[in-house]
Amino acid sequence: MNSGRTLKVFLVDGTPNGLLTAEIMNWTGHVLTGPRSKLSELIQRPEIMRTGVYFLVGPDAGDGIGTQVYIGETDDAAQRLKEHNRPEDKGGKDFGSGCAS
Repeated sequence: MNSGRTLKVFLVDGTPNGLLTAEIMNWTGHVLTGPRSKLSELIQRPEIMRTGVYFLVGPDAGDGIGTQVYIGETDDAAQRLKEHNRPEDKGGKDFGSGCAS
């Protein structure tokens, strides 16, 4: 029989569309999410200074109707997200809506 788990969600700026952190009790991982417009605030969070998996989410570049997701892994999530935020000609990723780690 499966037992329930507790999920703790914190709305950093008090809104569900801003920065959000989440953790599952008795799990060492941590979830951070926020829109790209809040990236500078996101990379200042202490939780982002760890090894992690991150998702960059944006509109499909092909037809613009769907969604595309880039999934990456890094030992320094804050630094990697800064690198992705650069212009594409300097190695960045052009994802419009958000990122998470």
